[in-house]
Amino acid sequence: MTYDELATTGSGLLLFGVAAGQTWLVAVAFALTLGGALLVRCTFRRGKGADEA
Repeated sequence: MTYDELATTGSGLLLFGVAAGQTWLVAVAFALTLGGALLVRCTFRRGKGADEA
């Protein structure tokens, strides 16, 4: 069984259409990801260097 490319099946356009129609959802997901990354960056191993246990 072979699978066609995204361009010939139209899946890429479908995925983009869903993402473009739900921009608020994409924005919320991006904000949560960025917030989580900043939280880990600012609070994990606070006050310790990379070479400390």
